[in-house]
Amino acid sequence: MNRILWNDDTEIDEVVFTDPQHVHIEQMGDECWWIGVTLNDGSYWAGNFMAKSKKAMTFTEQESDVDWDDDRTHEVEP
Repeated sequence: MNRILWNDDTEIDEVVFTDPQHVHIEQMGDECWWIGVTLNDGSYWAGNFMAKSKKAMTFTEQESDVDWDDDRTHEVEP
């Protein structure tokens, strides 16, 4: 089930997408990460995760069994 859970102060607590077609997460600056999700029916959701200061938000990978390609160019292949 796709769902968004909100804290009482209208901030996002949890975002869950079941079997999305496409997920794109990008760091937009020192204080902001953007996420866009396209579902299999073509509907779309996007949001920003922002910090109040440069050092207040970090991202660490918790688990992965993915063999990532080593692309340091940040270019999309045609």
